[in-house]
Amino acid sequence: MIKIRDLKKRYKMGDQELWALDGVSLEIAGGEFVAIMGASGSGKSTLMNVLGCLDSPTSGDYELEDAAISGCKDVELARIRNRSIGFVFQSFNLLPRMTAVENVELPLLYSQVRAPERRQRALAALGEVGLAERVHHRPNQLSGGQQQRVAIARSIINRPRLLLADEPTGALDSKTSEEIMELFLKLNAEGMTVVLVTHEPDIATYAGRVIRLRDGRILSDERKKSRLPV
Repeated sequence: MIKIRDLKKRYKMGDQELWALDGVSLEIAGGEFVAIMGASGSGKSTLMNVLGCLDSPTSGDYELEDAAISGCKDVELARIRNRSIGFVFQSFNLLPRMTAVENVELPLLYSQVRAPERRQRALAALGEVGLAERVHHRPNQLSGGQQQRVAIARSIINRPRLLLADEPTGALDSKTSEEIMELFLKLNAEGMTVVLVTHEPDIATYAGRVIRLRDGRILSDERKKSRLPV
């Protein structure tokens, strides 16, 4: 699904140059569950942004489902993000004045899906993440774990083949984190490719592959059997 060759990303800070990514090459097959780890400044968030078409590399090649991403124009990148990639962030990024179901509908609104279908699909997605009884609650009426479930429902509303999660449990307690990771396992078991960034070793144990970065380079790439959803 993902092919990256000699990916580099350079930032200029005054007279200095910072190489956030310095020659990263990797492949991720469809259906994998991959955790990306590394200390602050290792390049893991930059790599996630490139994978999610939120940022462009300075050089190197990136293919997503055999389509060349490097060099795509902004309009095309936006289309790819909306149709092929789901995003989950640590901070949830829910709109406070909207209910859970309205937040989940947003990607379909951008896709110009008609209102009845938007509502039907959003309700189904919320049911899938266990929030069928909270669809009309606003974010401030939900716990942190429930807000993250809303964010996950929003990320899967277009049934993306790739789900990217950046520190998805960073703001959650340990029990809620386990529940969220079980949900990721379930989505992965249904065929969705999951790539998550985490600094927590216990969260990385859910993945079937752990890639560690240091100074913008791959330090190690280990495969194992991923957990099965409970």
